[in-house]
Amino acid sequence: MADVVKNYSDIKDGVEKVLGERGPITNRRGNIVTPRKYHMTDDQTEKAYTRWLEQITGVSTEIKSKASAIFFNPYRENGAYYGGVQSLYLLGANEWHPYGVVRGMMQSDMSTRKSPTNKRTSWEKFAFRSAREGATSTKDLMGRIVHNFRTLQRLGGVHPYGWKLKELHTSVDIRRQSDGRWEFMLNTSWLDVDLVKPFYDVSAYSDLKRGKAVEGSTVVAAVTVV
Repeated sequence: MADVVKNYSDIKDGVEKVLGERGPITNRRGNIVTPRKYHMTDDQTEKAYTRWLEQITGVSTEIKSKASAIFFNPYRENGAYYGGVQSLYLLGANEWHPYGVVRGMMQSDMSTRKSPTNKRTSWEKFAFRSAREGATSTKDLMGRIVHNFRTLQRLGGVHPYGWKLKELHTSVDIRRQSDGRWEFMLNTSWLDVDLVKPFYDVSAYSDLKRGKAVEGSTVVAAVTVV
């Protein structure tokens, strides 16, 4: 059996081949799998950026100015990852936004798009999708949204869903306040691709759940790269 591949950077060049030509790898579970591609080539970046400029023609100059000059939404336009990132962009990059506001923006934005092969809007497909066959538990809408943003923080292993954001010096940051409110931010302020570290902090809420007093408003951040 081939050595286990632990880091996406070790297979990054190989996954640029078409799917049928990619060599199999052994994942951490010991399974032989065909690796997936999570980054963009230069050509793909250029094309995606051109599409992005067309998609944001109606966005105000104020909102555009809040994101970095190199940022664009790199995900599939009809997908939930795109919808989540787009909502944070439209609400204002580099600012924290509460769950309720983000959810409302996601519904508003994703309801404007339909898959060419599906009569449902992107929002309907995401918000009302059925549980996977064999799933032992299901997430409510809040759980799905938090889970999707958490997935976009993943930079390690061979399934780094947030790699495309990392290439754009961007991360999705997450925190939870002591009253349980989730807040999210599209952070486009990273100066270099190697500095990108998605922020995840639930310490204020966790301390309260354990009965610990939270002194003032100071919370020790738990920065997590997954």
